[in-house]
Amino acid sequence: MAPPRSRHGRTPLLFATYHNGGTAEYLLDHGADQDKANNDGVSLLHYAAESGNCEMLELLLAKGAYVDPVAPHGTPLHGAAGEGQYGAVKILLDHNADYNKMVNGVTPLMAARDANSTECIKLLVKVQEEPMLKREIVASELISLGNISLKKKDYAVAAKLYSRAMQLDPDDAVLFSDRSLCWLHMGDGRKALLDANKCRKMRPHWPKACRRQGEALMLLKDYEGASERFLDGLKLDPVDTDIEDALREAMKS
Repeated sequence: MAPPRSRHGRTPLLFATYHNGGTAEYLLDHGADQDKANNDGVSLLHYAAESGNCEMLELLLAKGAYVDPVAPHGTPLHGAAGEGQYGAVKILLDHNADYNKMVNGVTPLMAARDANSTECIKLLVKVQEEPMLKREIVASELISLGNISLKKKDYAVAAKLYSRAMQLDPDDAVLFSDRSLCWLHMGDGRKALLDANKCRKMRPHWPKACRRQGEALMLLKDYEGASERFLDGLKLDPVDTDIEDALREAMKS
């Protein structure tokens, strides 16, 4: 038999969520549906989050409540942020609530800003920055290992490490330059040129990008093209003797 509901779709558990934690726990222990929403699509978790009832929030989540149900005004995280309920926001984030979820063009961070809730704003900004920081740390470690392999002339390993770092930081021109150098040492002019071209596109005024292009073209026996790229690099850095020597070699070939 289905649990009784009011004309607005409110179940006894929903009333208990507001008024009596002990009753709510009893109902949950005896089969009440922790994810049941009212006729407007607002769940128990929404009510607990928006009212800042952290004890009830923890109870519902411990009983397996879905952390991101969507009501017309958003998820429980939207509601908690919009009401400035710092404790509820923290609990929801600790349970992996989607802090990037957009409902009606609004994210939880935007809801917190609309509510002028400084503490909620700080918490939501921090949780968004953490994955980026972790990615930067991992990318830095991969680059460091790649540089060590490059110095050891273990070019295949270095190229793999640089490739993994690129997945985390695809806009680092130095990575493309260094991987291009690996391909050069392995005799793969085509791959070396592809990376050199990407590097040059990212940093068109970097002499080393021009040099990498020239070196790749030399390997591909396109001496005229190599001369042009070395000349580009020399214009950017007239005192770079390595590029000057490479240009002289290309013009002789």
